Amino acid sequence: MDTNNSISGGTVTGLVQAGVVNGGVHVFEEPRLPAPHNLPPTTAHFVGRGDDLDRLTRFAGATGGSRICVVDGAPGVGKTTFAVRWCGSVRDLFPDGQVYVDLRGFDPRRPAVEPDAAVRMVLDALHVPARSIPPDPDGRGAYLRSVVDDRKLVLVLDNVRDSEQVRPLLPGSPQCFTVVTARHRLDGLVLHHGVRRLTLAPFTAQEATDLLTRHLGRRRVDGERPAVAGAVAACAGHPLALSVVAARAAADPTQPLQEIVDELADRHGALDALRLADAVDFRAVFEMSYQHLAPPLAAAFRDLALHTGTGIDARAGAAITGHDLPGARRVLDELVRRHLLDRVGPGRHALHGLTHVYGAEKSRSIDGAPHRGRSVRSWLNHQLHAAASADRLINAHRRAIPLEPCARPELLPAFTDRAAALGWFAEEYDNVLAAIATAVEGRLHPYTWQLAWVMSNFAYTAARWQDWITTHVDAVDAVGREGDRQVEVRLRQSLARAYCESGDYERSTEQFRAALDILDRIDDPTGRANAVNGLGGVQLRSGAFEAAAETGLHALRLYSALDDDAGTASTYSLLGRASLALGRLEDAGRYHGLAHELYLRSGNSYGLAHVADCRAELALAAGGVEAAAVLLREAAEAHFTVGNRHHAARSCRKLKALSGGSAPAALDRVIALLEAAGAPTAVEFTDLLAEVFESSVDPGREGSRDRA
Repeated sequence: MDTNNSISGGTVTGLVQAGVVNGGVHVFEEPRLPAPHNLPPTTAHFVGRGDDLDRLTRFAGATGGSRICVVDGAPGVGKTTFAVRWCGSVRDLFPDGQVYVDLRGFDPRRPAVEPDAAVRMVLDALHVPARSIPPDPDGRGAYLRSVVDDRKLVLVLDNVRDSEQVRPLLPGSPQCFTVVTARHRLDGLVLHHGVRRLTLAPFTAQEATDLLTRHLGRRRVDGERPAVAGAVAACAGHPLALSVVAARAAADPTQPLQEIVDELADRHGALDALRLADAVDFRAVFEMSYQHLAPPLAAAFRDLALHTGTGIDARAGAAITGHDLPGARRVLDELVRRHLLDRVGPGRHALHGLTHVYGAEKSRSIDGAPHRGRSVRSWLNHQLHAAASADRLINAHRRAIPLEPCARPELLPAFTDRAAALGWFAEEYDNVLAAIATAVEGRLHPYTWQLAWVMSNFAYTAARWQDWITTHVDAVDAVGREGDRQVEVRLRQSLARAYCESGDYERSTEQFRAALDILDRIDDPTGRANAVNGLGGVQLRSGAFEAAAETGLHALRLYSALDDDAGTASTYSLLGRASLALGRLEDAGRYHGLAHELYLRSGNSYGLAHVADCRAELALAAGGVEAAAVLLREAAEAHFTVGNRHHAARSCRKLKALSGGSAPAALDRVIALLEAAGAPTAVEFTDLLAEVFESSVDPGREGSRDRA
């Protein structure tokens, strides 16, 4: 008998031939699984992240590229909140549901979810019946990918420990979009799956203020603006820290916000200020990341937290951790990958403010004082000798001073010329200041005064008078405690010059006279000549021209006995300026000519720059306005060459004054460049000066007409 079985309806999978079928056949479709929506609740105080939200939406809507995005960032930066907020805002993109699973990669109370258990959690969230789930791990992973294959859903895999934990959960479907949040940069997923990455940065100052406003209200924020600014600065844009501060302030409206800010300012107790009972312990947030570090990496992290500067490169990192240069680079790279260290520029890194506080706290609790002292001294030694190497190129004519022996010369940067040395100092200047402050705090007297000494030339070229003064006040105190009178004389003279440049002639005179008092008791004829010459310079700038001339002649006799060309040239320049101030133009011309000749013979660019300025003033006094303009250009170029932007700008301003009201626009541009935060390139500077002198308006000629 012929039997014809026909079935109509949807597609049926998994058919099994059962032999002869007698009677009717009935097919029951398994009920369609309900769309999951198990996102956890999110904060009502969400602010900012607009660009990041838009970027993630573009990733989700793209027709090509990876369907997986890893959202990474530092502990507490708001990765979970961000991911959940985004999912809630794009629900229409995923009609088949939203699945959230916390993998507990960094959980202080519960262990991380193992990959196989995580697969089961996702299947449970998808409402898959237990009887349908294969018993073996590989089968469950394959079944998960089949379940989500044609479904437009978003899968949020939160708080992931590493690539291996999450890899079995990744679907291959072009319909399903997966968001992974992690404290680490998951390089394995990037390498093997080509996933997209989105790194959350700390809040901007405005976003941080907006968050505090959401918690505290506009009226309170407006009424405590200084404290709000202090909280924003202390938290350095960290969302969780800001939220804790805001919650504490909101819990007690009678407590001034400034009191909490003061707690945050205490570097030994700042993390205690970021605790909320039954809510969050900021120290524990960092602790979970720290506990995942291998012991050598944890030790390096603690050592790096002893660095108090604004940025650290591999050379300084090697010095403070004791690694060689390749090892230090690996340490820095791994801490960056784990978001315990930020990359702040090419080859430069920094600990976020609160991460820094935590690392220093761990160092104090784990490492003994001898170890911390060795690490700090290693950093100071490196900073000292790197700065000293740069300083010798910035001003090779200054007498050298004995320094602590260099512990690791192989780590020092190699400077090819003065421009490279100036560039290093511009980048490392704040680190040098931080090193001095660390030496002062630790009573490391040799490093206190030696670091101050090697930074003074750059402070002079950058017109950082107050830094020069502050560091040298500490330096004089430090060397006084060591009893080295010859070094004290030199430091007092340097401090006197700093006071003079700042316009404090009284204190400058006091320091020069204090140096001369010491010189009465020690044998240092060069030091005496320098002190007398410096005192004459203060007298000149304070308007005591006759006294300056007399003091200058005294210094000239001292230098002549020493056969000191550099000192003699400096004194000739002093006498030339004093003579000009007294109206003795012929004497001024003679002295400036002698100074120019000596500076030219010795190749002293500093001296040549200043003499050009002085000769321009002399030419102007004699009515030679065009000659003055040429000399001012020469002075500006020479000042720029030695890195003295402040004096270069001053020479250009004098040049502008010669033009009356018709100065070329290029002159204003070059002055603006010199006074801006970033230095102009040599090409920019030279081209603009050339444009000034090629302009239809001749500075000298216009000024000459004004004076006619």
